[in-house]
Amino acid sequence: MGLLSVAMIVKNEEHNLERALNSIKDVVDEIVIVDTGSTDRTVEIAKKYTDKVYFHPWKNDFSEARNNSLKYPTCEWVLIFDADEEASEEFRKNIRQFLQSLPKDVNTVYLPTISYLDWDFQRTEVASTARIFRNGTVYYENIVHNQAIYKPKVVNANFPIIHYGYIWTRKLKKQKYDRTATLIREQLKGCKSEGEKLYYLVQLYKTEKTGGPKHLAAQVGYETYLLLRKVSKIPAIALEFAYIFGLELATAGLYDMAQELLELTIRVVPEYPDPYYGMLFLSYKRQEWEKLLEWRRRFIEKTEEASKNVEKFSWTIMSFKELGTADLFGCLAALKLDDYEKFNQIALNLISQDAPAANQAIVQVVLDEVAAKDIAKAVDGLKAILQYCLKNKMAVKVDGLLEKIAEKKVEFDLSLLLQFNLSSFSKLVLERMQTGKDLLLKFINNGDLLDIVQKEKIRGLIFVYSLLEDSEKESFLRNLTEHVEQDVLGCVHALLGDLYLKQSKFLDAIRNYRKAIELLPELHKFIKPVTDDLKTRLDPTIEGVYDELYKFYTENLELPIDVGKYCQNKADKLYLLSDSDIAYYVSAINTKDDEKRIELLQKVKDIEKFPMYYYRLAKSYEKKDKKKAFELHIKAVEHNERLGDISFGVYSFTGLYPNSVFSWMKEDDEIVWVGNISERFSGLGVIHPVRAWKMSKEGFIYALPYPSNDALKEYKRREKQSYKTLSVSVKKQDLYELLSKFGWEDLKEFENHQEYESVMKELGIVVDEKSDNQVLLLNINEEFDFEKLLKGKNVLLLHVFPDLSNEQDPTWFYPAFRLFWTLPALKKKLKNLGYEVVENGICQSGLRYVLAKL
Repeated sequence: MGLLSVAMIVKNEEHNLERALNSIKDVVDEIVIVDTGSTDRTVEIAKKYTDKVYFHPWKNDFSEARNNSLKYPTCEWVLIFDADEEASEEFRKNIRQFLQSLPKDVNTVYLPTISYLDWDFQRTEVASTARIFRNGTVYYENIVHNQAIYKPKVVNANFPIIHYGYIWTRKLKKQKYDRTATLIREQLKGCKSEGEKLYYLVQLYKTEKTGGPKHLAAQVGYETYLLLRKVSKIPAIALEFAYIFGLELATAGLYDMAQELLELTIRVVPEYPDPYYGMLFLSYKRQEWEKLLEWRRRFIEKTEEASKNVEKFSWTIMSFKELGTADLFGCLAALKLDDYEKFNQIALNLISQDAPAANQAIVQVVLDEVAAKDIAKAVDGLKAILQYCLKNKMAVKVDGLLEKIAEKKVEFDLSLLLQFNLSSFSKLVLERMQTGKDLLLKFINNGDLLDIVQKEKIRGLIFVYSLLEDSEKESFLRNLTEHVEQDVLGCVHALLGDLYLKQSKFLDAIRNYRKAIELLPELHKFIKPVTDDLKTRLDPTIEGVYDELYKFYTENLELPIDVGKYCQNKADKLYLLSDSDIAYYVSAINTKDDEKRIELLQKVKDIEKFPMYYYRLAKSYEKKDKKKAFELHIKAVEHNERLGDISFGVYSFTGLYPNSVFSWMKEDDEIVWVGNISERFSGLGVIHPVRAWKMSKEGFIYALPYPSNDALKEYKRREKQSYKTLSVSVKKQDLYELLSKFGWEDLKEFENHQEYESVMKELGIVVDEKSDNQVLLLNINEEFDFEKLLKGKNVLLLHVFPDLSNEQDPTWFYPAFRLFWTLPALKKKLKNLGYEVVENGICQSGLRYVLAKL
């Protein structure tokens, strides 16, 4: 009798069988193959290795076929082996000696199966299953995922079998799914106990996960989850389910259900690594960073123990492939906690071990987090993660990292970054870090400066010229002479004149100035003062025409050209390529980070070149320091008078805006809003464009400066002339709903009541000065002492109040408003006047109303 037989069942395995048989032919004494209906070259291949090839019809029952194959082996021991498997080197070297050493009371040997999950053989699952049996001591049950019923005594041996069956082509995957799912569903119909049903539900869930639609897997998973909570005894296969479905629940945000499953698994089998990774992942989803680090520690501890004793596990260990991912989650947690020492430690561990590659998306999340943190403290760990990415051929994006390294001037191995796919902008940033050169013009419009000038005309010329190095200007201008239109060419010669003037080439300077006037006569007014000075003295320090040209052709423009459209969506990063004022300014106005904008604007040296400078700086301080923002907004309109009327563009800043000051205005009243109100509404030349809204101690909000009554009266007059409809008014629908609600039959005449005449007629309300009913439309937003307006016993006050959390609420900007009343402040004011508030509310349009009675 031989020592070891192998028993196989096969069908259409020509693509696998040769590899499998080659791996065991020199180890076993007998190869038994049962074919269940192959139509390819399977049988032909099998006969090359054995003459014991048998035929058995497929009966939709794996156990039935497996039991048939067990009829033929003649050796002392039988190895159960499949065509999509391969014996490992450890198996081939050790299995015979191991079997010969076993005592007679041992009948079953467990071996680990390493299942590869991808074609790169990086991701694996490991499970130890009963594989070798003393001949005649085993049979199989269950039509799918057949289960060995064997005799003790059982031993474990760490001689793995390699399994390739999970790396399927789409066609094979579909075939396997259809066949397996159908068989399991049939088996479920005949289940006689909850335990049996649970077993097959788990099998169906795993099958649906590998080949079925997502919604079916989710439905089966939830049904399995509910049954698992009811049964008293949990089969080993359900522990695998608890891990897989626990991850799915965590991903779906069903955290408590996920925790219940995972903790159940830990209680039942505390040595099983998978649920520890599941809890780690759950901590990540909950953003519980300290817990994540603790679960990572426990997960690594359990995987180390399990890896030394994989033969002891009778179910699949799936989390071995997540070791790299666990480290990356640990890196992320450490960064979130600002624990850079821990981050570097974990990242170095990641690259030092031979862990399976993690999901690239997770790696990218960690890299992005590094970019958002203090990179200087994370250098060692960052290098390790980048090396890990290169090792595993991950196409991660490192542009953000590079930009932050450049910005913070962090010492880093730039050659490491060069191995990744960098954008054209990042390559220039890298070049600047290496050479120190100003690369702004090389980047803008891909360095095609002629195209900018041709498109933007004179302003484009001025923009490019302002950025050129002195050594580059003459050749650039000379090259333009053959490629630009006449008016641009006139400015080209004017600028050449400036260059020759500085070089003391006075004759060449005068010739170019004359040519400039000939081509573009309007340049005469700029050039004549220069040539007149030259008539009195030939002095290279005489000021040329460039500054005057810049002012004239860029007047009322924030920048000579719209730089952003030439910057490939990198306008906010130009400061990484250049130390020029234009780079700082363009970066500042394009960044969304107020702190960064302030930092960049403060680096601008020649503020006079940027008419919107103080306005941009003021906007940056509006959330951070409202008092400073108010001061800067004032400075902005003084620096650039056109900011006195941004929306209308008609009334420049004059400084003549009548305002009032009252004793109830306190210096220490909190500023709750600040801005230039002409962004939304014109002050029409009488209302100051810059406004702060301050909260008084009494609970109302007032404007500063506070427009005087004369200014308000003139604004109202101009508003009626300037707008077809008033910018802010009470809608007819609002007034209709309120008046019909209160059932008034008459009321006193009120401001602009003619505009609401149709409402009055429809409701049958008569305007009568003897009426006890009165309406005030927005008057309390304009008058502090509105008691002089109160003439009725019943008063309906309509007013507006801004959304305090929305700085863009148009209510803040309306020039005619001087006051906003909180309800408590308004009630107190009315009570002091002898009125009682009987009702208050908000209309659909957001308009507030208060009904008060004497």
